[in-house]
Amino acid sequence: MPATIRTQEPKQLRIIKKLCNHLELTSGYEGIVVWRGKSVVSAKDIENCLSILEAPRPLVGLPAGVNGVRRLETLTLLLQGWPKDDKENPSDPAYDLKAACEQWLSRIIEVDDQTGLPTYKDIYMLGGDISALTIGQGLVRPPSEEGASRLAMFFLPLIVEMTTDVRNPYGK
Repeated sequence: MPATIRTQEPKQLRIIKKLCNHLELTSGYEGIVVWRGKSVVSAKDIENCLSILEAPRPLVGLPAGVNGVRRLETLTLLLQGWPKDDKENPSDPAYDLKAACEQWLSRIIEVDDQTGLPTYKDIYMLGGDISALTIGQGLVRPPSEEGASRLAMFFLPLIVEMTTDVRNPYGK
């Protein structure tokens, strides 16, 4: 029996792609390279880039709906970033890039304080694919003397909440 060819992509992948596309437009860093699932970046490609990785320990979603065919899920992602090098103060650019990413990601969840309506309607909750986004407290690491990275870098945890219908993991 031939394999079924799907024209849709899984919701989790769609969400990560939307995050990557959004981050490529980060104010002040437009055109920054953003990878999905790339844990090792070559020395040639490392400056001025980001990578989104999924946490190694998935959480078990809570069943919802009749017979538990829907699941309330928490997708834990880790945004890692490497800025352009600064030989004088190597961690300064990492703090700058981390702050720019936090500010840019906040547009996904931002609502007007007066009306409660989305401030950026075109990207609010990634078009309805997510129900919440928590931008965690990030941290900056200096360049490594052991050779792990010649650049300072940052890590920023992202917690995405969504609902998945296990009968159709490709749908809304």
